[in-house]
Amino acid sequence: MLARYSKKGYPSEFQVTTKCIVLFQKIHGADVLLFGMYVYEYGDGCPGPNRRRVYISYLDSVRYLEPSSYRTITYQSVITEYLRFVKMRGFHTAHIWSCPPTKGDEYIFHCHPNHQLTPNDDLLCAWYVDMLETAKDEGIVLETRTLYDEYFKSNALNPETGDTFDPTNLPYFDGDYIPGEIEKVIKELNAEELRREEKRLRATGGSTNKGKKNKNVPMQKKEGKRKGTRSNPGALVNQARDKVMNRLDLVLGRMKKNFMVAQLLSDDFIHAVERGDNVSSWTDSDSKKLKQIGKNPNVLELPESEKSASKGSLSNDFAAKKLTWKIVGDTKDKDPLMEQDCLDSRLQFLNYCQRNNYQFDELRRVKHTTMMLLSHLHNPRADQEQHIKAHLKVIAHAASCSGPPGCSSTNCQRMKQLFEHIKSCDVTYKRGCKICTRIFMLLTKHARDCDKLVCPIPFCDRIKERTRLLLKQQQMMDDRRRNAQNDRLRQEAIGVADTGQCVGTGRALPSS
Repeated sequence: MLARYSKKGYPSEFQVTTKCIVLFQKIHGADVLLFGMYVYEYGDGCPGPNRRRVYISYLDSVRYLEPSSYRTITYQSVITEYLRFVKMRGFHTAHIWSCPPTKGDEYIFHCHPNHQLTPNDDLLCAWYVDMLETAKDEGIVLETRTLYDEYFKSNALNPETGDTFDPTNLPYFDGDYIPGEIEKVIKELNAEELRREEKRLRATGGSTNKGKKNKNVPMQKKEGKRKGTRSNPGALVNQARDKVMNRLDLVLGRMKKNFMVAQLLSDDFIHAVERGDNVSSWTDSDSKKLKQIGKNPNVLELPESEKSASKGSLSNDFAAKKLTWKIVGDTKDKDPLMEQDCLDSRLQFLNYCQRNNYQFDELRRVKHTTMMLLSHLHNPRADQEQHIKAHLKVIAHAASCSGPPGCSSTNCQRMKQLFEHIKSCDVTYKRGCKICTRIFMLLTKHARDCDKLVCPIPFCDRIKERTRLLLKQQQMMDDRRRNAQNDRLRQEAIGVADTGQCVGTGRALPSS
């Protein structure tokens, strides 16, 4: 992608904040983890086209919420309130890819209950649509549409500028279907262009046979008379549009419902963001009529004297008046972030649970898993960050220090002894050695921020390699998810073709 569109100023990276949002319920006096959601927030400092967009990446749940009839409304409310939260911080669009897991794949939780069913594609899409309709009724979402309608409808023309959309206009989210499919299409196009170039060279006999006919080389295929074919595309194929967009159009046109776009703020605000305007003090107004259900989400509290008078007229005035509120310009979360290695990504949490045998297939196991996770998250952290920074300085010093007599630091000598311990320990952190566990935690913290090609700190290169393998594993999972979506599309196409064939020949269709 970057190599093909670098001349258009396409950015080499997108700054993103990843968040894990979880839901607990106290069951039988114990906290139980029931629901998890990973989201990607691309703030104001991120370049376009991702600027001020959020992507709901993965959702997962287990069937232990009580009462069970409240599961759907509870989980949908978590997503709805998250959309309200990011809207008030200045994010203008939320993206969702509806894709149920394939058999054998786990998104967030390790080992689901045997009796828990996985929704099919249609049911999951309907679940998201119902959630977005609720958010629209509450005034959180202004408009819902599909990614196909946004970028491919009307011959892929931008209604504001009249320019043709290309892949640089599409949001590029980590783990999403679109980036993976774009990379796949670009590889296919590059391979086809290479084959055509080789075929052209063989047909002309190469540069050494100019002006001579080569009898051993077959003649080039003449352009066909029928338009709309490969040899003569003609006006039936949009050749002015980017080739990658043409391929994506064919694929996404058959799975429109799976890629949902929720507009949170007005068109004027979105256009101002895309132009690069300063929106730090923007006051957004929406004149669309919104159906109010329950409390007006944009009114915090009314004075006591106005409450009784406004009861009867609030719902009528709400639909007619413009809603105005101040947008937080920097999109930054004012709440402090809690960083944990085991929760940095969906895959890291899943591997953390698999490595420690933390399972969710029975309620008693979920209670144990939740207790261990909360214990890991809420260890005393007041002075921990300062201690970590001090230890990292000692590690950096000890790794490059030659020791006595040039250095008389006891901390340096102690750290060198710990280096020798982790190199010769037979138990290691994998089997529970506390010393190895603490040192590897510090080394992992260092390796995450280290950008040196050759680092003197022990195991830094191995930890970086393990991180690369985790990223590769995540990429393989994303590819499986995308391929599963394509397989479902092919199966639906085969089913439609078989149905049409049966109807056309007059044979009775088999009963379901």
